[in-house]
Amino acid sequence: MMKNDNMNDNCSIRIFGKKISSHNFFALILCTIIGVFMICTTLYRNKKLSTNTDVVAAKIIDINQVHNGIGLWGYEMKYTFYLNDKMYTGTHSIQKKELDIIHVGDCIEIIVSLDNKKVQKWNKSKGLLNCQ
Repeated sequence: MMKNDNMNDNCSIRIFGKKISSHNFFALILCTIIGVFMICTTLYRNKKLSTNTDVVAAKIIDINQVHNGIGLWGYEMKYTFYLNDKMYTGTHSIQKKELDIIHVGDCIEIIVSLDNKKVQKWNKSKGLLNCQ
């Protein structure tokens, strides 16, 4: 019995007076790193979209179902737009209910960061635009 207690102590870590298994500790650290990364990415994206942006009309060229790797399916639209006579391509995740609203060939309004052209946002409030 003493041998089992020693083995359990080797697989646990004491934090703030609480004993947790080393596996749970690793999961906690991993979740913390992912959370910090997601927060930093969101802050960066919001900062880039709040200053030095341009608004462009983008044409939807594809709508497809995508698998995110953990057993869930979602939808994604792919679009192209021109900025300073250069063509860019972007993607945006969409909800299933939006599949009835948008179609390939429709145009939408995209807000693009001029500092980082990969940072884009679909301005849903504008609805569909007339393609030119």
